[in-house]
Amino acid sequence: MKQQDFETLLADITKEINEPIEWKEDKDHYPSVEFKVEVISEPKYPLVVKGSYNQLAQTLTYALIHQGHGRIYALDLGKDHHNPTCSTVGRKHKHRWTESFRDKEDMYRMISLL
Repeated sequence: MKQQDFETLLADITKEINEPIEWKEDKDHYPSVEFKVEVISEPKYPLVVKGSYNQLAQTLTYALIHQGHGRIYALDLGKDHHNPTCSTVGRKHKHRWTESFRDKEDMYRMISLL
C-alpha cells in the first residue's frame, strides 16, 4: 500500500461499524477473548476491526486491519516491544502504517494514557 493510499483511507469519514461487537473466547490464545467486525465505507475498503484482551497478561489491542495488507493502525496496551530500528516502545503505544515499516514501527508512545 502506498503511503498516500493509507492517508486517504485513514481520512475517510464514511467508515463505520454496523453490527454489534461481541467478545468471544479466543480458542488459540487461552484465556484471551476477541472480537472481529467488518468496517463499512463508501469506497468499500476491505477493512475489519479486531480486538483482543488477555486478562491474565493484562494486554489489550484494538487493530484496524486491511484484508489485503494486514494491520494498518492499532492501539496496544500492556505490552512493550522493540521497533525495527531497535528502539523500545512502552506498554501503551499506537502503530500506524508506513511504507518503510508497514505497521511495525511504533509511531506514538502514549505517555499519560489512562
